[in-house]
This record gives sequence, C-alpha cells and structure tokens, in this order.
Amino acid sequence: MGSSRSGFVVPPSAAYPTTPAGRQRLADELTARGLIPTQGQPHFDRDKINAMARAMAGGSFGWGAASLQPVILGPNGEVMGGHHRVVAAHLAGIDLDAVPGPRPQVRRLPQNYRPEHEWIDVLPDVP
Repeated sequence: MGSSRSGFVVPPSAAYPTTPAGRQRLADELTARGLIPTQGQPHFDRDKINAMARAMAGGSFGWGAASLQPVILGPNGEVMGGHHRVVAAHLAGIDLDAVPGPRPQVRRLPQNYRPEHEWIDVLPDVP
C-alpha cells in the first residue's frame, strides 16, 4: 500500500478512537484511501489494534513474522486479510508498502479476482 496509492502515511494518532465521531473519522479516512472492509465488527479487537499501533510506532513490531501472512487486498481495495494491521498501521502513520524486509507486507490480488461481499461496518463500538 504505497503512500501515493493508499495514503497510509498520516500523522500518528497512537490509539483507536474512543468516540463515535472518532470511529467515523477513522472509517472515512480508510474509505478515502480506497480500502473496503470485509471483516465484521465482532471479529475486531480494539486492544489488539492499539497494541499493534504502539509497537509499530515504537519500532518493536515483528514485521518479519507479519510478512509471512501479508495484508491481502482485493483488486478494488477490499481488505481480504490483515484488517487489524491495516488499521494499526494507519493509526501509527506507517506506509505498509515502505516497510523493508525480505517479503512484502501487502499482496494485491489480480483484477480478475472477484470476491463476493457486502459493505459492513467493521469498526467496533467503544464502551
């Protein structure tokens, strides 16, 4: 997800938003970058996202291990795998395409790949 193509380079906000307005802003930012969620809200873990974002921003995230299961993007920006990393990287201001290593952090499926999905709200509520 290169900086010009996906726009992951943003000022770090460090943590998952705690208000509905913050969640909406995050959703709008991800949508504006052409990303389409495919994972339902019950499968998201806010604490996991925050821990990953802190580790990414602090330089201690295990990029080598993460690249063994890269973020998978469909041909139209559908996030098919790696939802937590996508959100955490956005919060940490990390461009996933720019992360150095032996394997890429992002794999894009070809244009002829046609997933079946419907738009779903993936960002969990914050009590």
